[in-house]
Amino acid sequence: MTNSNPNTPVSGSLRIALIGAGRHAQHHARAILRCPGVQLVAVADPSDAAQAAMRDIVPGIGCFKTPEELFASEKLHVVHIITPPATHAPLARMALKAGCHIYVEKPFTESVEDAQQLLDEASAKGLRVCAGHQLLYEPPTRVLTQYLPSIGGVVHVESYFSFRTVRHAPGGRKVLRADHQLLDILPHPVYLLLQVLEQAGEGRTELLSLEVSQAGTVHALVRRGGVTGALIVTLEGRPVESYLRVIGKNGSLFADYVRSTTQRAIGPGSSGIDKLFAPYRQAWQLLTGTTSAMASRFLKSQRSYPGLAELFSAFYDSARNGTPSPLSPESLLETVRICERVAKALKAGEAKALAAAAPKPVESRGVLVTGGTGFLGKEIVRALLSRGRPVRVVARREPSPWERIAGAEYVVADVATGAGADLFKGVDTVIHAAAETAGGWPEHQRNSLDATEHMIRGAAGAGIKHFVHVSSLAVLAQGTGQPIPDNHPLEPNSKGSGPYVWGKLESERLAVQLGKELGLSVKVIRPGALVDYRDFDPPGRLGKRLGNIFVAVGSSRDRLGVVDVGFAGRFLGWMTDAWDHVPSPLNLLDPVSPTKQELLDRLRQANPDLSVWWLPRFVLLPLSWVATLAQKALRPGKPAIDVAKVFSVLPYDTSGIARLAPLVDSTQQQR
Repeated sequence: MTNSNPNTPVSGSLRIALIGAGRHAQHHARAILRCPGVQLVAVADPSDAAQAAMRDIVPGIGCFKTPEELFASEKLHVVHIITPPATHAPLARMALKAGCHIYVEKPFTESVEDAQQLLDEASAKGLRVCAGHQLLYEPPTRVLTQYLPSIGGVVHVESYFSFRTVRHAPGGRKVLRADHQLLDILPHPVYLLLQVLEQAGEGRTELLSLEVSQAGTVHALVRRGGVTGALIVTLEGRPVESYLRVIGKNGSLFADYVRSTTQRAIGPGSSGIDKLFAPYRQAWQLLTGTTSAMASRFLKSQRSYPGLAELFSAFYDSARNGTPSPLSPESLLETVRICERVAKALKAGEAKALAAAAPKPVESRGVLVTGGTGFLGKEIVRALLSRGRPVRVVARREPSPWERIAGAEYVVADVATGAGADLFKGVDTVIHAAAETAGGWPEHQRNSLDATEHMIRGAAGAGIKHFVHVSSLAVLAQGTGQPIPDNHPLEPNSKGSGPYVWGKLESERLAVQLGKELGLSVKVIRPGALVDYRDFDPPGRLGKRLGNIFVAVGSSRDRLGVVDVGFAGRFLGWMTDAWDHVPSPLNLLDPVSPTKQELLDRLRQANPDLSVWWLPRFVLLPLSWVATLAQKALRPGKPAIDVAKVFSVLPYDTSGIARLAPLVDSTQQQR
């Protein structure tokens, strides 16, 4: 239903609707419920599961499959659009046509042209427009804005954002590839930078320079009037941080969006006393500010993003009273303009990277690799290509150009729903290395068991000769104190160690069973904990890192069943040409298992200030019993995870892999 009088002030509650009901939209719903004078009345999303999740948050909310149904049935004042970026502009036009004020998640639009058209149309109709720039309403920005006049004329602004890409999503949902995730979060550091530049001086905003690396790091210089700011966004930089640093002629401000704090250094700071006390003053601000911010988040039990409800309330007030939107049209346009420039730079780099990584045709002797974009999968692909084998990689999401390996063919397919005959064209061997590594039981059922069944059946139907199923040492039963051989029995209680082990174990059983039924030669390879000695990261069974402390579990003399990921990749590549030499099952380990102390020494080489605390097994066991009882009490009817078992150390018989290792390496050297 069209809102016929959008300019008339609203005396009652604003009627709000959402287009999109995914996880981000659910954050919107929770935040809207905290806003006074509004009523969340409807949502449009084609997913029944998403609608059900929304009804759990807002009982009685009207649910529609399409936006058209929503607008035909409901009289609305404000519509939130929380859908993929490419749909923002057309859905926003639809909402404006219906006479609704619009809140569009970031990125507002993908082009300046679309943004300008929406703003012009909204202005002509007297409607308000807002975007998902909630960091402007978080406490760090509010404090920074309050003290900005105190530091005098601004001479430098730096907006920095580093983050870790998401590789898995609940329920098997498709995950954006890395460069698209970069574009998705890019508006946050951009609009923060622009906000300070706008407050610091008059003039036109200019993008002076832009550098975008293939690995996902953006450097940009942005000038407004006489003030220049730096923008840095990176997928690679660590630790994960998000901050805004402003330097003025009379001090500096540092807004930290990870810890939700703002440090102030107001004054010239040029005297000896200032230099002496400044570090202590800033350290005190960091300590007290972080403690207060974390306590506030905990006590409020906030389940939506910080700043979201505050931005919503400001926008609703503008819609209700006819006052300007909390975000100016200029700030929206300039944010989109810079993001569009970055997107174009990424696209240009993508074309060059794709040309450099041109795939070789898979016409015969090809190897199909699932999980080929993962930690082990990339090493398998490199090893196969080095052996002259054509490679086809199957991935659930399209890899970014910088994630591809030159010469490999990449195909986007979700094998959890089926494996079509086209996947196996020109292929004689399959290496199935894909499996779920996160989530709960449903995710592991779908992405481990279901995917394995579809791959086995598809391979058998296509007449594939060899099928390698990559399993895990975690599927093996507890030993009796003797070294565990390759043919050791599987764990009888498959759910006792959690969803991951269950998924791996049942997938292995299924692969072997179906292989026999369908006449497919299936070999099971069980890698130990994967480590990369070139860039060492400790395996889970070694212990847990807590800040600058590493809690090592067990004894320093314990030997862990690990395998170097490079060697594991070379072995799996080699076995495709030496099928008859490889027994099944085979435990894929380093020929000599390292001690925990040796692994910790490697960790300390890259982390010289790391402290190690030991948690002996006799302390772990009672803690594990308590954890098991607590799980059974809090989650009755669900499997309890045995923590002691998760950290258990088993001796392995590595004689089998020790005999084969020289053949792998000698063949590699000959090539």
